[in-house]
Amino acid sequence: TTFLGARRPGVESAIIPTTWRELGWGVHGELGPWSYRSYLVNGLDASGFSASGIRGGRQKGARAKAEEWAWTGRLDYTALPGLLAGASAYVGGSGQGLRDSAGEPVWDVRTMLFEGHVEWKWRGLELRALGVRGSIDDVAALNSALGLTGSRSVGERQEGGYVEAGFDLLSLAPASRQGLVPFARLERYDTQARVPAGFARNPANDVEVLTLGLAWRPIPQAVLK
Repeated sequence: TTFLGARRPGVESAIIPTTWRELGWGVHGELGPWSYRSYLVNGLDASGFSASGIRGGRQKGARAKAEEWAWTGRLDYTALPGLLAGASAYVGGSGQGLRDSAGEPVWDVRTMLFEGHVEWKWRGLELRALGVRGSIDDVAALNSALGLTGSRSVGERQEGGYVEAGFDLLSLAPASRQGLVPFARLERYDTQARVPAGFARNPANDVEVLTLGLAWRPIPQAVLK
């Protein structure tokens, strides 16, 4: 019920490695029309990074390495009915004690993600848009430690975004409590938007996707797509 498609948007899997869970602590709350979250968590593990993104660096809590830590936060604005607009960020080291082929430590490998999103629901209309950019430091040294050459390089920069629109046809029938939403989503993302000097981008990692679909909600807590 969280998203219209049968699959999560590719941007939210390849660039933002959802679902994503780490161990840590923080604060969250609301201040008028604003809601906020701020957490300190264990960092990603760069030994799992690849040309396809940072998804393999998720540690998921179990036996997580915490030689490098990260901060993540989110701020949302919800003053208008049906509107959600906000931004989030993730900044932290991902080295986690990784060493290169000479046995030298690959320090820091700072990883950053910055994201903005907006969602608007008005009568039967549902609109959603998201953009994200990520960057990784010390990628040349990381490639050396992981034995990656040529177009297999980890991306120094990753970026992507999508727009999505749907309309609930049954909203035109005032007595109906169900929903029938045809929708379209256009997205583009690249996990190798930039690579270090001496390495090459793989065109296959520059992806554009058009998704068309239909979602039926017999009750708000269930959906068939």
